[in-house]
Amino acid sequence: MTDNQLLFHSTDSKRLVLIVEDEEINRNILNEILKDTYSLVFASNGAEAMDAVRRYFDRLSVVLLDLFLPDMNGLDILRWIKDNVHYAGIPVIILTSDRESEVDSLNLGAIDFIPKPYPLPKVIHARVRRTIEFCEDRDIIRSTERDHLTGLYNKEFFYTYSDQYDLYHRDQEMDAVVVDVNHFHIINERYGRKSADTVLCYIGRKLEELVEERGGIACRKEADTFFLYCPHMDDYEELFKDTDFDLGNGRNVRLRLRLGVYSDVDKSIEIERRFDRAKLASDTAKGGFAGTVVFYDRKLQESELFEEQLLEGFHTAIKEKQFLVYYQPKFDIRGEEPVLCSAEALVRWKHPELGLINPGIFIPLFENNGLIGELDCFVWSEAAAQLHSWKERFGFAVPISVNVSRVDMMDHDMMDSLQKLISEYGLSFRDLSLEITESAYTEDADRIIEEVKQLRDMGFTVEMDDFGSGYSSLNMISRLPIDALKLDMQFIRNAFSERRDTSMLEIVFEIAEMLGVPTIAEGVETEEQMLTLKVMGCDIVQGYYFSRPLPADEFEPFLIKRIGSGKQEDYIRDFAGHMEHGGGLPGEAHVKAGRHIRDHYIYMAIHDPLTGLFNRSGFDVVYRDTDRNNVAILILRAEMRDRPESPLSDRTIVRTTEILQKYFRSVDRICRWKQDEFVVIMSRINSSMKNRLLSKLARMNDESEEEDLVLTGGAAFSDPDDTGKDILSAAQEALEESLSENKGGCIFR
Repeated sequence: MTDNQLLFHSTDSKRLVLIVEDEEINRNILNEILKDTYSLVFASNGAEAMDAVRRYFDRLSVVLLDLFLPDMNGLDILRWIKDNVHYAGIPVIILTSDRESEVDSLNLGAIDFIPKPYPLPKVIHARVRRTIEFCEDRDIIRSTERDHLTGLYNKEFFYTYSDQYDLYHRDQEMDAVVVDVNHFHIINERYGRKSADTVLCYIGRKLEELVEERGGIACRKEADTFFLYCPHMDDYEELFKDTDFDLGNGRNVRLRLRLGVYSDVDKSIEIERRFDRAKLASDTAKGGFAGTVVFYDRKLQESELFEEQLLEGFHTAIKEKQFLVYYQPKFDIRGEEPVLCSAEALVRWKHPELGLINPGIFIPLFENNGLIGELDCFVWSEAAAQLHSWKERFGFAVPISVNVSRVDMMDHDMMDSLQKLISEYGLSFRDLSLEITESAYTEDADRIIEEVKQLRDMGFTVEMDDFGSGYSSLNMISRLPIDALKLDMQFIRNAFSERRDTSMLEIVFEIAEMLGVPTIAEGVETEEQMLTLKVMGCDIVQGYYFSRPLPADEFEPFLIKRIGSGKQEDYIRDFAGHMEHGGGLPGEAHVKAGRHIRDHYIYMAIHDPLTGLFNRSGFDVVYRDTDRNNVAILILRAEMRDRPESPLSDRTIVRTTEILQKYFRSVDRICRWKQDEFVVIMSRINSSMKNRLLSKLARMNDESEEEDLVLTGGAAFSDPDDTGKDILSAAQEALEESLSENKGGCIFR
């Protein structure tokens, strides 16, 4: 994220605005209008303006530019800004009374106009604010669709724009080209990552030049692999012959590129499959040191016969149960110790002739050939049967999440099939969670959203799977009916790669907080990743750090351990009954039972029995260990709107608890302080976030209105300059003031 974006999303920094205006009275007018909202820099002529842009370009949010300056024309400054690679992204609003200059200004890159004489202050504010929001949202979206290093499209957007290219070039013969660098890892190891990145940028520029010259579109798929979709050519050898590349300081490296070309593509097959063929061609030359171009041909087509064999064997595999369902545990990491909370059902294929087949081969194949729905139904049934078995044998099971594909969502019988499984195996709707991939929401979005609402109304929990791998619009995300966001595995890999860039993860956690849903991260492989995600506010993780996907019998020890640590009441009851009948527990079993009893009573001592929240004693424990230099205390009083003197019923208190848990982060500690008062300890927060807290309280009151309930708050923030400040007492005083003067609102100390 750029500095501009950081400023835009920061709650304690003003955006920087450069005002270029030679008339002092006009500068004063703009200063009075904008000074309370923005940090302002002024220039009275062109030279000062250019100097200010050079100095502040990485922080400037917008430039307000007068066209008539004493030393040069404002259009020359605009042209200078837009011609410079470092400054071109800075939005420029023209200040002018000359209507005829608008066309020239727009052609040079101006984004808006403020006429002279100046309009009402609110009009100026609106134009500046919307310009900043538009440009910085544009930058965020661009950073999402573009590869951070080369500036080429990433794979997902590349596929989308390639389909659009076909739409407008229906009769154009096209080639799908995969470009790889032979032994790129040697360049990385010998010259270092920075030099290797320079090589990748060079290749990216070559591809960009090619598509600018001949048409088409290019992307960096991953690492040293590039995709090119372009009008048909015969001279790839000449265009991508071995090249000596100067790394500087007398270091030359010879780039040996290998190209896989699917020439004159069959446009009746999906764009991904076209590049699968080009990739197959490229991979046949993998390992050699010489650069080469390989075309997809009849010989390579034979490999597709393998896919046909899999397709033909599909129904037999279903009938003979060659498909096996494995379970990968998910752990809730919000507490001191990770706790098994659910698992994902994953399918494997044990073929009688071909052995264990990678799901990365057969799942995309079945998705492309309309068989994935039947496979999904098989997995749902197997998972439901297994849940029933575990409940029968252990009296306990964790929810199992199953994948729901786009094909399933289009099946009118899907809901009936799921409901029948629930009934047949005596399950609750919460036993089966549904993972619906992000991309499913982007096709016929209104229908999918309505289907998901119905599934949730039935009682199913719905997770958005592979979030971040698709391209949901920011507007659509706010409409999606989901219970959890599951991060795409590639997000985790990218965040913890050599770049160590977790900024996109932080954005996702912000989105999840905005939606009021927990986050699930898959592909977590190390303790460092798990702990970092926990600190950032992630709720649930799965991955090889805890366990690989396991067959049912190997997954059972996780269940048994969870029963031992999470079902204390059952253990205490069984223990008491056992001892009542004169039984004894030998050795280790006796120690374990005693530990469960001890843990149970510790839990009961610090938790409220009705809500499960921390009680007053639990608050004391949590508050004692809280960093007092970066914390806020919020006390909320819950009352009936029309009958404030009436005591709250247990149902209303439980409902209030549900609302609080929905709107506060997993890192926030919620306590039931009194009968009708709740305390929230909020970490990593400061007084600049008051508006965010007010907005959150307003949304909670909107939701609680159905219960005839009103929440009133008092809050206090830690003060680095006053380390002795009693935050709790200050919050109590603020609450009392709110109750007398601002019911339904919040007063801050």
